[in-house]
Amino acid sequence: MDKVLKAAFGLLFVLLTVTSSVAEPWTVDPLPQSSKLYAGEEILSTNGIEALVYFRKGDPEQPLVVFVPGGFHLARVAYGYPDGRDEDFLAHWLKRRGYSFLGASYPTGNEVYSKVYPAFSIRDWGKQVAAVAKHYIDKEGLSERVIVLGWSAGGQIAQSVYEAMSDTGLDLELFVSLASTPPIPLLLAAPGAISKAPNGLSAAPQVYELFKKYVTAQDQLNGHTIIPWVVFQKDVLGDIPVALNAIMMASRYENGEFVEDLEWSIADTGGLKFTDFPMVVTISGDKVLDNDHALTDHGNWGIYQIQHLYRSTVLPALKESADIDPKDWQFVMDQMSAATAGILSARVSGNHFFWYGAVGARETANQIDVLRYRAETLKGQLADAVQGLMDK
Repeated sequence: MDKVLKAAFGLLFVLLTVTSSVAEPWTVDPLPQSSKLYAGEEILSTNGIEALVYFRKGDPEQPLVVFVPGGFHLARVAYGYPDGRDEDFLAHWLKRRGYSFLGASYPTGNEVYSKVYPAFSIRDWGKQVAAVAKHYIDKEGLSERVIVLGWSAGGQIAQSVYEAMSDTGLDLELFVSLASTPPIPLLLAAPGAISKAPNGLSAAPQVYELFKKYVTAQDQLNGHTIIPWVVFQKDVLGDIPVALNAIMMASRYENGEFVEDLEWSIADTGGLKFTDFPMVVTISGDKVLDNDHALTDHGNWGIYQIQHLYRSTVLPALKESADIDPKDWQFVMDQMSAATAGILSARVSGNHFFWYGAVGARETANQIDVLRYRAETLKGQLADAVQGLMDK
């Protein structure tokens, strides 16, 4: 027992105190293009691992917005399909607001990929997103500032993509949680939801029925079918590498098997690396159908919001002083309280796919701008207030 406790505390100490060394960025190379691609899509090789990508150029001075899909999905849900209405998808409304858009799909079992990658991890996921973002920023002459939209299980890469972008020389200005779950293994209670497919990927066919309920409800909200379910199931969904289920099961892939390994999963997600974490804002839906995210996202991400502000903005400028005016100190405390009181969170009417369909997509793009402004303002006011205390 003593050895187990020492190992657990040792891991915690390392994760909390050790800063990551600069890693070698992943390489990006073109691949022969498949006939299964939609117009505007391409398959890139990122360190030998396929990535499905889709890019739309906006104002090069604005940050690049990268959409990261959730479990079992391709990013096509955010930019559409050939017979769809462009205004039903986030890419359209973000482009209208001047942003360049990048849909970055991790490798799944969907037929758009030539092979599967069952050992693909959340560390790999973050590096892949950073690599394709850097690729398009260099290719298109864009600003090196990036906003990442992590939807659902896509929230798991908040730390890994921040670290990877830092290593790549990019500035991850903001991580936007779209009904997503933080990188905390086993945070979601879903026993037995995941099974092993013959190709080594993880499958959850029963969850597809829930996805169908979500998209059907969004169809009804928008008054038309956004993507027909038969197309959605074929062109969007696919089995995924087991490590990307960390929020439900802490396992890795080894020798053809799923191996339970909580310690490995904690390191893979980076959820305890509070000193190496981006600024986060959250947008959630408001429907009972997505009750877990509607009720918990604000609180689940709160620890990361407050730790980022404290460690990146307040603590570096703060010095102990008995001479601080109580009113000035109260202002600093009030600003920190505001961070987790709702100022960095928003709601858009809809379920887990609230951003899917013109009604929610347009409002989501609007809320991204609002939250970006709030985050910038809050950080600026905190920095000014703390510096003001030190200058007195």
